Amino acid sequence: MSKRNKARGNGGGSKTTGGKGGASRTPVSFGEGAGGRVRPILLLEVNEVPWRLIDRFKADYPNIRRFFDSSRTFTSVTVDTGELSPWITWPSFHRGLSNREHGVQFLGQDPATFKGTPIWEEYRRRGHSIGVCGSLQSWPPVDPGPGGFYIPDTFAHDERCIPRFVEPFQKFNLGQVAKNARVVNASSLFSKDLVPLAASLPRLGIRPKTVARVAAQLARERIDRTACSRRPVFQSLLCWDVFRKLYDPVNPPKFSTFFTNHVAGVMHRYWDNVFPEDFGKEGEPAPYLETMRFALEVTDEILGDVFAMCEKNPDLVVVWAASMGQDTVHRHLEGVELAVTEVGKLMEACGLAAGEYKALLAMVPQIAVEVRDAAKRADVRRALEKAKTASGEKLFRVEESKASLSITILVPKLFDVDAGCFRLGTKTIEWAAGGVSVIRTDPGTAYHIPEGTLAVYGRGVSPSDKRKRVSAADCKRLLLELGGVVAAKPAAAASRKKVS
Repeated sequence: MSKRNKARGNGGGSKTTGGKGGASRTPVSFGEGAGGRVRPILLLEVNEVPWRLIDRFKADYPNIRRFFDSSRTFTSVTVDTGELSPWITWPSFHRGLSNREHGVQFLGQDPATFKGTPIWEEYRRRGHSIGVCGSLQSWPPVDPGPGGFYIPDTFAHDERCIPRFVEPFQKFNLGQVAKNARVVNASSLFSKDLVPLAASLPRLGIRPKTVARVAAQLARERIDRTACSRRPVFQSLLCWDVFRKLYDPVNPPKFSTFFTNHVAGVMHRYWDNVFPEDFGKEGEPAPYLETMRFALEVTDEILGDVFAMCEKNPDLVVVWAASMGQDTVHRHLEGVELAVTEVGKLMEACGLAAGEYKALLAMVPQIAVEVRDAAKRADVRRALEKAKTASGEKLFRVEESKASLSITILVPKLFDVDAGCFRLGTKTIEWAAGGVSVIRTDPGTAYHIPEGTLAVYGRGVSPSDKRKRVSAADCKRLLLELGGVVAAKPAAAASRKKVS
């Protein structure tokens, strides 16, 4: 996204670039602590949900209302600089470092280049079991300890999971991510990965009511064009069923995560249906408001299950977190975007044969590839960085980390899109021949802001809705203190440390 497209922050001045944003460095506590013992923590990573959305809809959903009315609330503020992306802000949250310190830049990056230690590794180093489910940049899986589990994010390099019976489900997830771009592909659900997935459904814990809802969704899509917008929400429904199967609330891992993007995706595209007043659209039809209500209904159901877990284990502490938020953005786009949908064709245009690279998963408008040969990797980077549209505008931005390249296709002018081709060195290449598709889509109406949501629920946590601003760099330490893994320190001793 062009940095000219700024998001309106909570106070009207936040931008898509991060920074400390006025976050408090004074003493902050997430709760009363564990009293010298290690209490289990369940971290719900509800991506990019801001307080404004919660305030608008909280009264309509009983479990959402109960959770936030019974929690101690904060506003997390990212410490990252540059364009804010969840695959960067979540590692900052997990590691207690800024992006300049931990070095995470893009999806598909070699994790050997990451610096710092995520929260779950701190627990493992101390001999505690962990349960990781979908946290960004968590691949590859590591031994989670007795009773633990480890399901990396849906941009993982492969489907490896612990336990292994989850792998057909993860393989299906990875396939769905690879097929879907800006617009939901209505035919992408059906693939060869469905057969092993179907056979593993009972063991995975997929509930009959979830299967029934999926079937009803597919039927609804045949008669309601807007219904396809609900499909990404179902990935979270399925993932939550798997998490519930693996997570034993009576004897849980000492630290567990569950990541979901189902609300964030709806906000990006349909914020104008949710907050029409920001766009002068009050009173106009808002067909996708129901998509947001469905996403929040699923969130409400998840929190209902969480309350049941807390009843089984009153010692459980639940933390809701968003590493950043979203708010209104006014974009002046032409209703068309470009996406690299066939990586092989683009690599061939750059002079690479099929065996000379490996396509990695990334999020549109990025693609990622691994090119082991340093000279050929340099050739690809040089060629793409010099690629131009018909009017001579830059077409790609390329970032490199070890053997990986992250390639972002930029948003050209409508004239350049309609020209149907681009220049790569001395060659003129048609979009399709270069693996590029023209996507007809509505401009997004919400984008990233530094402020996220944070709330702590559990026995011994006094409810308070002050929403004090907290630096995301402090959240790792505060979670370790809350769980009793490390002793709470005074503010002076909690100053930033060097990267380990």
